[in-house]
Amino acid sequence: MRKILSLLLFIISALFAQAQYNALLWKITGNGLKKPSYLYGTMHTSDARILRQGDKALPYLEQTKQYAMELDPKESFNIAMLEKVMMGKGYSLKKMIPEREYKLIDSLVENSTGVSLALFDNISPVFISAIVEADGSGLQKSTTGESFLDTYLSEKAAKKKKKVVGIETVDEQIGALNVLSYQEQADLLVDGVHDLEKGADTGGDMVKYYLEQNLDSIAEMDATADMPPKLYRALVIDRNKRMAERIGDMAQKQSTFAAVGALHLPGNEGVISLLREKGYTVEAVKMD
Repeated sequence: MRKILSLLLFIISALFAQAQYNALLWKITGNGLKKPSYLYGTMHTSDARILRQGDKALPYLEQTKQYAMELDPKESFNIAMLEKVMMGKGYSLKKMIPEREYKLIDSLVENSTGVSLALFDNISPVFISAIVEADGSGLQKSTTGESFLDTYLSEKAAKKKKKVVGIETVDEQIGALNVLSYQEQADLLVDGVHDLEKGADTGGDMVKYYLEQNLDSIAEMDATADMPPKLYRALVIDRNKRMAERIGDMAQKQSTFAAVGALHLPGNEGVISLLREKGYTVEAVKMD
C-alpha cells in the first residue's frame, strides 16, 4: 500500500510539474505591495482570436493605475528608430542573400507589406525575418484595422485615462536583436525561408496553445526552436531579467498591468519565476 501511495504521489507531482504555467494572466501580490498588480502574456499580432482573448483581461486592467508594455508605443515608430535599424554604408541585403532566396523573400515581404524588399535593402536582416515569419505564421490577419494585441490593450488603457509606459527602451530592444553580425542575421533569415519552403508551420500550433492558455507547451516549442544560443540569451533570458526587475519596481510604486510576450513568462528563467525569487506571490488567474 505504501508503494502504491508513493507511486500515486509521484504521478500527481509529475502532472503538476508539467502544468505549472497554464494561464495567460497572473496576479502579483506580497513583498510589500499595497495593491495587486497583474502580468499578462501577449502575442504580437492583430489576429481576431487573440484580441478576443485579450478582452477577457480588460476587467483586471481596469483595477490598476497604469499599463506597461514592452516598448512605449510613442517610441516604437519614429525616424530615430528607423536610423537605428539600418546597417549603414556598404551593407546590402541583395549582396548578403543568395539570388534564389532573395527572390522568395522579396515576394513574402511584398505580400506582407505591399512594397518591394529593395526598399528595405539597408535594414538589418533580423527585422526582415520578423516580417517573413509573420507572413507565414498561420495567424489570421486583421481585416478591420485592429492594432497588435499589446498596442490594442494600450489603447484601451489610454481611453480609461491610465498611464501607459514602456518596460524597455528602443536601444535595449535593438541591441538584443543586433547581438548577431549582419551576415549571421542574413544566414538566419535564409534558414527561416528554407523552413517555410519545407512546409514548417508552427504558427498554427502556437495560436492553439495560446488560446488554450498553455504556456508550458509554448515554452516547449521554443525550446526546440533553432536559434543561435547568444541570440536566445539576448532576446529571451537577459530581457526576462530586465523585465522582472522593472515590473517589480513599477508595482512597488503603483498598481500595474504589465503585458509582455507570452514566451517571457514560463520556465525557471521566466518572468514569473524571477518575480517569485524577488519575494512576490505570483498566482494564475483563470479568465472566463
